[in-house]
Amino acid sequence: MVAGWEVSMEASMKGIVPQMARSVAGKKLPPVPLEAQQVGASGKLPTSIMLFYQYVEPAWTPKQHRRALTFVHDLGRRHGVTGRGRCSTEGLNCTLTGSAEGIRAFAQGLRDWDSLFDETDFKITDGLDHRKKFKSLTIQKKEELVAYGLPVTAAPSLKDNETLHVEAVDYHKMMAQPNTVIIDVRNRYETEIGHFQPPQGGAEFIDPKVRNSHELPKWLGMPETQEKLKGKKVMMYCTGGIRCERFSALMTQLKNDNPDFKTEGEFMLRGGIERYVRTFPEGGFWKGKNFLFDKRQEQVPENKPKEETEKEVESRCCICKRFWGLYRGHFKCSEQDCQVPVIVCPDCAEVETSNPKCPLCEEGFKLRGLQAPALKKKKRKAEVQPASAARKRKVLRRDPSDRLFVGNLPLVTDAATVRECFGDGVRFIHWIPDRTTGLWYGSVFLQMSSLGEAKRIVDDSSIQSIRIGKRKLRIGFAPLAENERWPPSFKEADRPTLQHKVEGKAVDG
Repeated sequence: MVAGWEVSMEASMKGIVPQMARSVAGKKLPPVPLEAQQVGASGKLPTSIMLFYQYVEPAWTPKQHRRALTFVHDLGRRHGVTGRGRCSTEGLNCTLTGSAEGIRAFAQGLRDWDSLFDETDFKITDGLDHRKKFKSLTIQKKEELVAYGLPVTAAPSLKDNETLHVEAVDYHKMMAQPNTVIIDVRNRYETEIGHFQPPQGGAEFIDPKVRNSHELPKWLGMPETQEKLKGKKVMMYCTGGIRCERFSALMTQLKNDNPDFKTEGEFMLRGGIERYVRTFPEGGFWKGKNFLFDKRQEQVPENKPKEETEKEVESRCCICKRFWGLYRGHFKCSEQDCQVPVIVCPDCAEVETSNPKCPLCEEGFKLRGLQAPALKKKKRKAEVQPASAARKRKVLRRDPSDRLFVGNLPLVTDAATVRECFGDGVRFIHWIPDRTTGLWYGSVFLQMSSLGEAKRIVDDSSIQSIRIGKRKLRIGFAPLAENERWPPSFKEADRPTLQHKVEGKAVDG
């Protein structure tokens, strides 16, 4: 916290725009503003951006999931919408760009297709520079909307969630209440450039210090975490709300499973930081910048002077340690099992930047060795799957191990693709050459961060096939053989170093 940073309740309410706090769920979409229809000096219309998510419960069947993917792609092409998103059997999560009319037509198209999207809070920002537009539309097929490591079959029910959604103005006032905590449910690298700072005597700010969402269930399962939350009003927030949905549902289930873990209620910020900052253009109790995963890169209070925002920055360049609040250049932490984004200032970016470390790795802080809390499985009456979907697929049966064997990978692939498929729990990838020919034929060993992570992957693959492209992968435990040397002495390669043949041509793996 920057010394001396303090905002009174009276000062924090300056210039608020209450109408910006209101969700459009169940309401008409906002009209297209006049300025969004005017061609700029570039000769192009301004760009609009839309953030939204919608969970589906009970989950879509595989057939419904495929239909949803096809429909969303077709709808985007029809209205000239670009961007990226995740589509899983548990719903849809997107950040999209396009013209003001095209964005609204896309949202209305979802509502017309399925009334479930009448409940969706479409967060639209108009009048952006046309260069902030995504070049194409990419909707990825995923197991989860947020990578908490909780398979759909084991994830806590959202319908049983007791957490209240609170609009920005009321949430703002809650931050001044005693016996209250406020949890930042984002990754630590996001928190570093900006977070809420409640007034003195109000809510206690809690940073879980997680590198990714996989670690949040582990953090919540820690006895010291539950002790800190016990008997308090528990507020939480994230960028747009989606990460709070599953996290808060997990809290509800843990409370139901553990009679000793009781709070004074849970409250999440409706529309997330994105809507709060638009409601409080002077900043309110927000300090710094809101990290964004689109081409805007960060969001700041519109009416706060830039120099004031810069003074609030707590983050530093990971090389020279000067205060700096911009992530530019795609620099990553050099620790193999971390690799989160790190801040490098322009001066340091021009010189040697080998082995940069994030603040958590420099501190030696780790949650990776912990296990996620064991959840009592509850049958959901509405979630009866067809026999064909419920039937478990064959998996390689061996003793459980934190090392996995994965076969039938595409012959043209790389480490980034494998990591994207299996998530942040992958610590090391070893490309397995054929013993006879020395060529690589699509098999790897994956060293996972824990036995729990390995079991999650195997369990998921037994319920629903895991694929890269059109290839269904073979997955199983790979315990070490007697006297086997592991891990290998060499560093992980980005792709197989041997050559193999693809359609008669030699390809450098």
